[in-house]
Amino acid sequence: MGSPPLESLRAALTAMPPGTLVPRDWLLKQLSEGISGVPAAVTPAPPRRVDLTIRDLAKLFGKQPSTVRGWVERGDFPGAYKLHGKEWRVPESGVEAFQNRQRRAKSDTRLSAWRRVRRSDAASKSESGQDPVTTRSTHGNAEA
Repeated sequence: MGSPPLESLRAALTAMPPGTLVPRDWLLKQLSEGISGVPAAVTPAPPRRVDLTIRDLAKLFGKQPSTVRGWVERGDFPGAYKLHGKEWRVPESGVEAFQNRQRRAKSDTRLSAWRRVRRSDAASKSESGQDPVTTRSTHGNAEA
């Protein structure tokens, strides 16, 4: 008969239902265990991630593909290119640059529009010494 590791592998495989898919890494590990002189199975690193498509980016950002395509065509993703002149591809570095730019833009808008207007009103009052004249527009927004 076979060696003990092969017999235990045969028993494990026989116990599985017909048509079961057996992972390659598990099988290599089972074959290398207990056999002297055979190094343990080494699982190779996963392949490097390929550049993202418009559909990938749309899922990532929760937007419609047409919206993301507009961003890419506008140049918001550095390093974006067309594969075979047809499909857009964006490297991960371009996605990171886009996200960093979005974060910086958010942090720059700490004050709401209302506070920016109030602050500019206060500055104009201090320069002239008088309250700024405020009129009411037809839309109900205050205009100075």
